[in-house]
Amino acid sequence: MRTTEKYLEKLFDLGEHLIAAAIIVLIGYLIYRIVAKMFDKFIEKTQYDEIVLRFIRTIIKLSFGIIIGIMALGELGVNVTTLIAIFTTAAAAIALAFKDTLAELVDGVKIMLSRPFVKGDLIEVDNVTGRIQEISLFYTFLLTVDNKKIVIPNSVMANSRLINYSSEDFRRVDLAFDVDYDCDIEYVKKLISDVATSSPLCEKSIPPFVRLTEYKDSSITFTLRVWTRTDNYEEFKFNIVEDMKKTFDEHHINIPYPQLDVHMIQEKSS
Repeated sequence: MRTTEKYLEKLFDLGEHLIAAAIIVLIGYLIYRIVAKMFDKFIEKTQYDEIVLRFIRTIIKLSFGIIIGIMALGELGVNVTTLIAIFTTAAAAIALAFKDTLAELVDGVKIMLSRPFVKGDLIEVDNVTGRIQEISLFYTFLLTVDNKKIVIPNSVMANSRLINYSSEDFRRVDLAFDVDYDCDIEYVKKLISDVATSSPLCEKSIPPFVRLTEYKDSSITFTLRVWTRTDNYEEFKFNIVEDMKKTFDEHHINIPYPQLDVHMIQEKSS
């Protein structure tokens, strides 16, 4: 009987600890949900980038999971101090074995702190151009202009030269036009300037630059530098290229192409 009573006592005791651990997990989960909702409300009231906020949300979730897990195991009789020591030793071994992966995590945090871009920005890094979709703990996800998803390690993002095409409100369009040597320089400059400034996408507050900049074998080159809003860059650029061809044709301005004159000399027979 005594043996049975002891087993029953241990069973009841274990049941109490299991119930207490379950309560800890439940309460911890409810607290996490409350904090998560508060954080979501904070997101709605701020102008922080969605990628940064999502990253912080992931860190909060992991932190709550670790804390709740340790508390629940402690209630089940696990020596938390020993567990933390084991965890620390294991973490050190894992850190050594997965140092490259942890480096990705650190670089991800560096990116979040420096904020070189936000979601939707068009960037170029490591010879890849695309729009930022998401930053995870270890990788950054880009979507190229032809709708391909590119996954780039955060170490590459943090330690490579990065060009952000969307960070500023305005971008400069640089174009070059080759015309015949016989053209009137001032007349061509006016035509190019008029085509650029007549577009509704042109930023009128910044005067365009149009000058003769190069002499080539069969043509002279005029350079156009004109500004537009960043969102209109590609459309504005392509419009100018098309409109200049039409304008040159209308005003009989020749666009020369490379050509080679071959002179044949016939030797007289003796």
